[in-house]
Amino acid sequence: MPAFRKYLYLLPLIFLLVACSSPSETKKIKIPDKITFLFVTQPSCPSCDELEETMKLPQPTKLLTDYFEIQKIYLGEKLPDGLSQPNGTPTVYFLGANNELLLEPMIGEKTEQGLIDFLEDALLEFKNTYKVDLVKKMQKREEEKKKENNETNNSHPTPTK
Repeated sequence: MPAFRKYLYLLPLIFLLVACSSPSETKKIKIPDKITFLFVTQPSCPSCDELEETMKLPQPTKLLTDYFEIQKIYLGEKLPDGLSQPNGTPTVYFLGANNELLLEPMIGEKTEQGLIDFLEDALLEFKNTYKVDLVKKMQKREEEKKKENNETNNSHPTPTK
């Protein structure tokens, strides 16, 4: 009978341990290929126009084209859940997976270097958060394309006379 009591006392303990332990919640996050550059603007906004002109300069354009997906919305339109409403325009949110804010919003027009600094900070935060270096990923993709093009060009020998 004493052995039965030992098991009787162990049974609730085992039940509590199993019930209280949570299953490993390893949600698989789909890491985007680019950072979302959510640009909040409004009509007749000189600062917005100035920021757009700065975005067209060669260095920012290269960064934006290679590593960012630009989404433009107007002030008052619905923002993704979890984002605070902008205090003014232009406001840019840098978003990762599931519209997660990577760094503080960029507010107001920026000089070329100011914009580049924000873009580079967003790339660094993306790398730190998701352990994915978009710059290296893009370089690797470009090298593979070059290699593929070289193989394609070499597979078609030029006719000799």
